[in-house]
Amino acid sequence: MTKDFLSEAKIYSFWEKENFFSASPHSGKKSFSLLIPPPNLTGELHLGHAMQHSILDAIARFKRLQGFDVLLLPGVDHAGIQFEATLEKKLQKENLSKEKLGREKWLAKAWEFKEEIYKSVSSTWRFMGLSADWSREVFTLDPGGQKAVYQQFKTYYDAGLIYKGPYIVQWCPKDQTAIEDVEVEYEERIDKLYFIKYSVGQHPASGKSGKEFIKVATTRPETIFADVAVAVHPDDDRYKNLWGLHATLDRPGFLEPSRSPVSSGLPLIRDERVDPKFGSGALKITPGHDFLDYEVGRDHKLPIINVVNKQGRLTEVAGKYAGMKVSEARTAIVKELKEKGYLLDEVEYIHNVAVCERCKSVVEPIISEEWFVKVGSMAKDAIKVIKAGKIKFLPSNYSRILVDWLSNIHDWCISRSLWWGHRIPVWYPSTSLRTSGPSTSSGSNDRVVSLESPGKGWIQDEQVLDTWFSSGLWPLSTLGWPEEWRMENGHRPGASGPQGKWKIDENTFSKYFPWDFEISAPEIKYLWIARMIMISQFLVRQIPFKTMFFHGMLRDLQGRKFSKSLGNGIEPTYLIEKWGVDATRMTLYTYSIPGRDGRVSREILDERGKNFRNFATKIRNIARYVIELKVENGKLKVNRNEHKDDKWIKDELQITIERVTTHLNDIELHLAVDEIYDFIWHKFADVYVERSKERRSDAQPVLEYVLRKSLILLHPFMPFVTEEIYQKFEERERSIMVEKWPSFGKVKVKKPV
Repeated sequence: MTKDFLSEAKIYSFWEKENFFSASPHSGKKSFSLLIPPPNLTGELHLGHAMQHSILDAIARFKRLQGFDVLLLPGVDHAGIQFEATLEKKLQKENLSKEKLGREKWLAKAWEFKEEIYKSVSSTWRFMGLSADWSREVFTLDPGGQKAVYQQFKTYYDAGLIYKGPYIVQWCPKDQTAIEDVEVEYEERIDKLYFIKYSVGQHPASGKSGKEFIKVATTRPETIFADVAVAVHPDDDRYKNLWGLHATLDRPGFLEPSRSPVSSGLPLIRDERVDPKFGSGALKITPGHDFLDYEVGRDHKLPIINVVNKQGRLTEVAGKYAGMKVSEARTAIVKELKEKGYLLDEVEYIHNVAVCERCKSVVEPIISEEWFVKVGSMAKDAIKVIKAGKIKFLPSNYSRILVDWLSNIHDWCISRSLWWGHRIPVWYPSTSLRTSGPSTSSGSNDRVVSLESPGKGWIQDEQVLDTWFSSGLWPLSTLGWPEEWRMENGHRPGASGPQGKWKIDENTFSKYFPWDFEISAPEIKYLWIARMIMISQFLVRQIPFKTMFFHGMLRDLQGRKFSKSLGNGIEPTYLIEKWGVDATRMTLYTYSIPGRDGRVSREILDERGKNFRNFATKIRNIARYVIELKVENGKLKVNRNEHKDDKWIKDELQITIERVTTHLNDIELHLAVDEIYDFIWHKFADVYVERSKERRSDAQPVLEYVLRKSLILLHPFMPFVTEEIYQKFEERERSIMVEKWPSFGKVKVKKPV
């Protein structure tokens, strides 16, 4: 056997050199397309990637063996927030920053850094034997991607779906940008629930002091300066006699100097959204720093006050506490409340605290002027196609989960205060101020939507688009949209009026779209999957993919996600170096049940990795016996005189072929590997091979036949060892990759040469 097939690296190089991974749009074969979720540019290969790549590759190799023209398309996401954070750490070591460099020089540094880190991590994406068409690899900031993002933005804008204005958003003080609700994680923490004493009476301006008191519950006393009301439930009888009065912290000198209404009286209002069982049933309303309070304040026409700024510090509204960090201010204010007799009680309170999923900083709900997309109509269209069963979800219950989320979706904040990403394609005349109103007319005099500068004197919006804006377009932009499309009847998708008919030229897009298969971790089902469905349905009136597979998460034995901070991570490189790629893949397939998480430890994965490494060794030993120690004078028997052992193993092989094929078609990879493992080790090796030693000459044709078919069945899962052994056959194709998947028909055994 040639030395080219003695290492995984040499085998993979052989596959690439022979272009076995390349899709052929004009081949005439039926297509099967799989879209790889784009890993973050700064991300290293982790078990989640390894799981995804192993599943994708098994299906791709299976479909190629079935005769399909397979497109397994790779790509990389620019990962705006994460990339900037990583680059900033590097620049700090060089005593540089955004402020020192300015936008243009910073971007030049960013692109240099992009190339640097891409070279260092891109090779790891091939570790799992991923048979992707690397000639088609795309990056979200490529020129084609930029055109697609611009077309998406302009389509929304012209349809009146994009607006800019002040709204409450989740703000990360560390990353200095707005983030989406679904980019927020919640950590269970033990904090304090504080009960503050307010006097109640007529408005202080009337000169009548309050004689009654109300106890208000809050977890955030530091936002007391931005309170504009106290709310109770309409059916809470405890407070019926107080409706229409005002609550006041009226002791002279408290929290002075302050511009807050808290010292001049807060109206007591009734609202059904108040939970009467929480705390005292009386809650302070802070529309500028709480999402529910924002809704209550809007409906009751209450003012909005900002007391926490984008740096996570208190504003001048807080008087002497201005400039303090939130945590510092809370401690100081609670101390003063105690000293002045306003703090009635404090109890430990277990609740979920919102943190940024990337940097784990506590996020602040604040009012910020951002760009938004109205997604109500898009969500309704997405719900229709999901309910109609046009997309197959694995597991099936995820269709209901997505419908529930889409049914309660709010407008999408698409702007980010970053420099790395797709800059918002809106330009303003340099002589005018930027407007903050919700104007959406493309003919507005104060702004122009354009990918390039409209000319001298125009300034582009400083913000960039949410990373998920381009990632949500991934199924379209990766295949050349909108360049591959042409429009008839002058209608744009999503515009009001009758829909125009869109045609696709005979090209890559028409052959591979919609994608046959997509895979994702459940944690980004809202961030990515739901948006891909909405965007694709809106822009091209088609589903983005036919099958959506949610793989489970691998967690530690305590059920926690793997993370560097917890020190519980298991890198796939560790498993690969110890047990090999094939054994690592097989180990991961045992956890590939749709939607089901697996609890693992290094010891458990080592045990499985060792077992599958031994399985590969077993196959090599079988091959040595069958091929290298081959008997040359084997003779065929006519079927009526077929030996019972030969008939039995061929029947078992046929059963295995049928079951494995069914499991692969149903994306039940864990069951498929069980079938193959059991057949090769316990039936072929333990029984047939052992029995064949007594009748080796007669059994040789069947031994070769069963081994060859077994290798083909196993190839999608263990590509390297199967190629290595396949190349030992004297009669063979160029590679096992271009073999034919075994059929269920009658077995015909050829006499060996």
